[in-house]
Amino acid sequence: MQRFVLADLYRLRRPSSPAVAPDGRRVAFVVRGWRSQEDRGYSDLWMVRTDGTGSPHRLTRVAENDASPAWSPDGRFLAFLSDRPDEPDRREERGKREDDAAGERGREIAQQIWVMDMQLGGEPRQVTCREEGVEEFSWSPDGQHIVFSSRDPDELQREYLRSIRGQKKRGGRGPHVIRRTQHKHDLAGYLDEVSTHLFIVHVFTGKMRILTRGSCDERSPQWSPDGRWISFISNRTGDPDNNRRFDIWAISPDGEQCLRVTRGDVDASHLRWTPDSRGLIFTSRSEPENPYLLNPLLSVQLEDAEPVDDLASWVGRGWSVIGGRVPDDPGGDPVQSARAYPIPEERTPATPVSEGLRLPIVGSPVWAEETRMVLPVADRGQTRLIETDLDGSTRVIYPPRDDMLTVSLGGIDGAGGVTVAGIENPEAGVDLFAFTRAEPEPIRLTALNEELLQERRTASYRRLQFNNSDGDEVEALLALPPDMSWEEGNPVPLIAKIHGGPMFYDAPGFSFSEQYWAGMGYAVLMVNYRGSISYGEEFTMAIRGDWGPREHDDLMCGVRAAADGGWADPERLFCTGFSYGGIMTNWAVGHTDAFSAAASEHGMWDYISGFGTDDCHLWWQDDLGVPWQN
Repeated sequence: MQRFVLADLYRLRRPSSPAVAPDGRRVAFVVRGWRSQEDRGYSDLWMVRTDGTGSPHRLTRVAENDASPAWSPDGRFLAFLSDRPDEPDRREERGKREDDAAGERGREIAQQIWVMDMQLGGEPRQVTCREEGVEEFSWSPDGQHIVFSSRDPDELQREYLRSIRGQKKRGGRGPHVIRRTQHKHDLAGYLDEVSTHLFIVHVFTGKMRILTRGSCDERSPQWSPDGRWISFISNRTGDPDNNRRFDIWAISPDGEQCLRVTRGDVDASHLRWTPDSRGLIFTSRSEPENPYLLNPLLSVQLEDAEPVDDLASWVGRGWSVIGGRVPDDPGGDPVQSARAYPIPEERTPATPVSEGLRLPIVGSPVWAEETRMVLPVADRGQTRLIETDLDGSTRVIYPPRDDMLTVSLGGIDGAGGVTVAGIENPEAGVDLFAFTRAEPEPIRLTALNEELLQERRTASYRRLQFNNSDGDEVEALLALPPDMSWEEGNPVPLIAKIHGGPMFYDAPGFSFSEQYWAGMGYAVLMVNYRGSISYGEEFTMAIRGDWGPREHDDLMCGVRAAADGGWADPERLFCTGFSYGGIMTNWAVGHTDAFSAAASEHGMWDYISGFGTDDCHLWWQDDLGVPWQN
């Protein structure tokens, strides 16, 4: 057996996005990997039985990306998003689309809805042909229609998009015109003013109609189980770049009726209808603009919703203050005075679902039964599945606390009494497992990397606990090189790998970079410093408005603990991190000589130059204020 080499990256496959069939017998899922010749990622659809019998088999094999599988309610059809080329008879419908634009965002926005007949087989069939592609979709209960969200430019905006993408016949690319406060975003690049609206398409005829219009975005559509409503999330303050007020709305499929379900005091996410279609489950922080707070599970009833006369004109209504303006005469806390937040005229009549659950929810819940939900939560450096009843009782499903296992953040799904989730083991990779009440242990469904892992020596992991300089207990993960004993007392060089966020956490999952470094003879330390979630709200809030000193202290105390344990050579220490981890790498370079070398990935050196020019406008202002006050 040999250590991991760089070429192994192209052999690894990672399952995600499970979609359980309505009868619970099969699960479709996405497998992601990298192709060496093109040096880019790919994603294909696979399927496997949920009882553990049979092997996974591949459903699609294309040069492009297939993703987001979703079964029709009767289990016959499987819809998914793909950026594969249009069917020949659809090309004229949309002209030459982005195929002639190798420029910015060309491929990213081209994904359409495709449907496969899982009973008769055959090639997938293209359902939509949107110029700007499709973002998200949801089946109607009768399986005849799909509601989806899509960017909807007017003619002037379309002309502008052609210009910046270099699609005009003369002159190359035109300039970006920026009028938005938040003018760019991660994975999207420069932002424009094109709104995203909801559309309904007939699955078998392709006939399509628009459902929402106006200047606001409508996203995350979900059809209610009884078919009467389509819920969606929208910020209708009129100033979405300067607040996080994302409300829940509902509209009838014919567009004749609309409801405002929440009242402007939430940042709604992880939305789910109740099985009886009478209410919605969602998460939201008590202070929408404070991302350090917990996001409890809440429920709201449709009978308490407010009728809306004209959705397109419902912008800026329901708040007494709108805008991200900084007061002319600030005083006191520079963070508190840095923005005028929207003040809702009413409060949402929401009810906590599991009031005693003091853990961050890190993914969308799924219904396992009529009154029982399964959801992923962050708990002391692990992602775990918990089960919650609507009466508020909870229990842990998997994994046991402190085991070197964690639930993958690639999504969970459930139907027919079966829940499927990815489980990560730092030494054995990521695979899908099925959970049922009939089986005491999860059923392993995939072993996608078994052949490779049998040929490679993997690092061993252990959880470290130590005190920082303030006497607080902090945890970290430590990975040792293959075949190195935890007791042999032969210290090796150490790489301190700092996670980003900062409201994130290092869980005991499978990481190619960690395995590669360990194979090269390094120990790898991952500290869940103050600011990390999964250790309580107070632990996370400790760094708000004052980045650097606490995180750095926790990091250095972790490095000292690794050296005191006899695993790390204090003369051969190295440091790296991505995003906020890069910021903390920069901080370490400026505050200690302990590290022989450091690699800052996407880190910030100058906060003032970052303000107003990067993709984190809300984060800067809500956490640190504005440069001329702080």
